[in-house]
Amino acid sequence: MIHATLHQLKVFEATARHGSFTRAAEELFLTQPTVSMQVKQLTKAVGLPLFEQVGKRLFLTEAGRELFSTCQQIFNQLEQLEMKVADLKGMKQGHLRLSVITTAKYFMPKLLGPFCQLYPGIDVSLTVTNHERVIDRLANNQDDLYVMSQLPEHLEINADPFLDNPLVVVAPTGHPLEKERKITLERLAEEPFIMREPGSGTRRAIQTMLDQKNLTVKVRLELGSNEAIKQRSRAD
Repeated sequence: MIHATLHQLKVFEATARHGSFTRAAEELFLTQPTVSMQVKQLTKAVGLPLFEQVGKRLFLTEAGRELFSTCQQIFNQLEQLEMKVADLKGMKQGHLRLSVITTAKYFMPKLLGPFCQLYPGIDVSLTVTNHERVIDRLANNQDDLYVMSQLPEHLEINADPFLDNPLVVVAPTGHPLEKERKITLERLAEEPFIMREPGSGTRRAIQTMLDQKNLTVKVRLELGSNEAIKQRSRAD
């Protein structure tokens, strides 16, 4: 390991996190052959295989899992050191990594604007994805702060509610229920639905509500964003 470089560890950590040479290369702005070579050289330095490939997917070996955990500790410590040194210099510098569900993209940029003006030395990265992937990132400790609508029950976390997130049913103009008020869930269940994809917080919240009422709905179409659903509803 004395011959391993910090750059190799960074490349390995990204590859292990994504389970893909290609996605690691995209994140690090490197070519895929460069990533593969760096991992190969690190594997030689360790003296044990770090990955095993099944089809197109990469899986960590036992040695790979140990090294991945060590890499995360090293990089976290380096970031802490960087921020402490910046504080000693009288400057607020460092990195803030956020991961948020798709509905948060409507207000997070507005909240981050004043923060970035107040702390220009802090680099902010924002990842917008669905609920399931936010939970995965949380479980792997990939970010500093997470914004989601439903808290995971299997993870110990500190959470602070700060904004309501009401869910409403939308339909195209001219729909038979357009002018109805106080529509029951039983009546709604008779209609075909356009839903968010499995894994999204919106889909999970709706499914939980339906399960509580022992109701099922016909999902006509699954789409990956609220905008796509609204556009499709208008088209219908």
